[in-house]
Amino acid sequence: MRPSKDVFTTAMVAMVLLASVHWPVDPVWGQNSTRKNRVTPNSLAQRVGTGVKWSQSLEEAQQRSKKSGKPVFWYVSSVPGTFMDRKAEINVYMLGGLFSWPPIIEMLNQHFVPVREKPKPRKNPFDLLPYQFVEPGFLIIEPAGKVIAKVDRLTTLHYQWLSELLAEKLASLGKTVKIPAAPGFFDSFSKSSDQWIDPNGPDFPKNTTNLLLSGMIAFRKGKHAAAKQKWLKASQAEPEHPLAWKAALEAQGIGPFVRGFETYRKLKPEALRAGIDSAGSSAPKGTYTKSEMLALSVDFLLGMQREDGAFTDSDYDFGGTDSLPNVHVAVTSLVGMALLAARPTAAKQKERIESALQRINRFVSDNGNINLADRDEILWAHAYRLRFLARLRQDKRFVNLHAAVAKELSEATSDLENIQLKTGNWYHEYNNPFVTATALCALHEAQTAGAPINRDKINRGVESLLRDRKKNGAYPYYSSRRSQTGRERDLNQLLQASAGRMPVCELSLVLWKRKNQKDLLAAVTRSLDNHRHLASGYKYDNHTSNMAYGGFFFWYDMRGRSEAIRGITDRSVRDSLMERQQKLIMNLPELDGCFVDSHELGRCYGTAMAILSMQ
Repeated sequence: MRPSKDVFTTAMVAMVLLASVHWPVDPVWGQNSTRKNRVTPNSLAQRVGTGVKWSQSLEEAQQRSKKSGKPVFWYVSSVPGTFMDRKAEINVYMLGGLFSWPPIIEMLNQHFVPVREKPKPRKNPFDLLPYQFVEPGFLIIEPAGKVIAKVDRLTTLHYQWLSELLAEKLASLGKTVKIPAAPGFFDSFSKSSDQWIDPNGPDFPKNTTNLLLSGMIAFRKGKHAAAKQKWLKASQAEPEHPLAWKAALEAQGIGPFVRGFETYRKLKPEALRAGIDSAGSSAPKGTYTKSEMLALSVDFLLGMQREDGAFTDSDYDFGGTDSLPNVHVAVTSLVGMALLAARPTAAKQKERIESALQRINRFVSDNGNINLADRDEILWAHAYRLRFLARLRQDKRFVNLHAAVAKELSEATSDLENIQLKTGNWYHEYNNPFVTATALCALHEAQTAGAPINRDKINRGVESLLRDRKKNGAYPYYSSRRSQTGRERDLNQLLQASAGRMPVCELSLVLWKRKNQKDLLAAVTRSLDNHRHLASGYKYDNHTSNMAYGGFFFWYDMRGRSEAIRGITDRSVRDSLMERQQKLIMNLPELDGCFVDSHELGRCYGTAMAILSMQ
């Protein structure tokens, strides 16, 4: 299945694939570039959200509120001093999602004084500060100036949820309103895929709404190129319709639906209380059982897969746009691992999973889908596809694939070994111990699945990790060529800073028999005890403190902790720790039962990592 490993040939093959099916990205390959080529909405897509009659400023909106008696709806896309990198992108998601649907537009224009303005740095009366308000979000302010709703951390957008919340807040002010009806087709689209009715059929008019929804069906069935064409037609059918602007945005591959942040799933009544009984778009505590979360998460993932097997919603480009193919291979591999672990009971979901897994196998095994010239994110592509192949190789449901997978596994093992540095480290944007630990864990799993391992590579990797390790089990953020020493105060600070990443580092040393169970238990316990530092960065897409935490580390650390817990041999201790971990996870699903940690990594990544952490 693998083409030539000549870098130029591989890059050209992958660019052709990328240009034909994943339209947002225009990478420059052939060099290890950190250049970020981000898509700008076109002239039609730039109109998303303009159907709402936004006031010019908060001050003007509050004046209008006092005169009209209507509450202010203040949309806040960003706050001063934020840790968010993708401010422009998440603003587009909101404008193209919640603020593009006619029922929402109608409610805001008729019953509120809407305004979109960023808080002023030195005039911030509502405590819209980093950590306290994670964008995007909104406030509802009554005419007298009292805030009656403050909702932030929005990473799952659902028109019904916002409609219900707006209606409830109006009712609290003594005004009863009827929620405008959404398109009737939504009833079928919120059910299982075998019940979907494509509104592009002969019995439906070819208007913007139906063409938009028809494109959504095509997308959920993996036909992403066909979806793009339908959205282009939708944008041209009625160019002045708010949904035409949304369709143009989705056709560019940068809308909230394409990126997985917008859902039309029928919600449980408890989930409609998100933002009231919970933080932002997180489901209120107890909304879903573990089995419900797993079923809903799997269903979401299956609806985000492209026909060729890939999952491409992530736009994590810290390593440059040329690294995105490697991010997509890594995420696709993680989704494959999650689907292998899911074990559903419903026959139809079993069939869909097995089909999805075979396509994932073909996609991640093809080096034409990897940018071999990139160094920033290639580690993740190699390490995670290696782990996926190792698990597929041992899964009895896929015996017919085992011989072919064994060959791919052996080659993937060599690929990972061959990018090791002379120092013994593995590399991700920069030298760091947790990446070396990730590689060592992957190679151990490959060995367990029968792949030949270069022990010299393992020994050098272990020695480099031990050089980074402090005497109290902490690890620095950047790798060093010298053994780690330091003052006790500094060691304690480093312990808190690295607590999230410690379990995977200690686990790798335990797996290769250089540390013991006592060390692993200490790492897991310290990680749980210092979870607050990790949690504070949840839903941010950049570093949030001098401890080097950030939203993009959340599920990486959670999954590493779960895996380390499973490596503890004392059953009673293991069960006790996993119970603590499971309680944390049970409080994290979004209002539709799926998961996320940052807008940039995406909901497929977050959902796959959550499944792996739960299992």
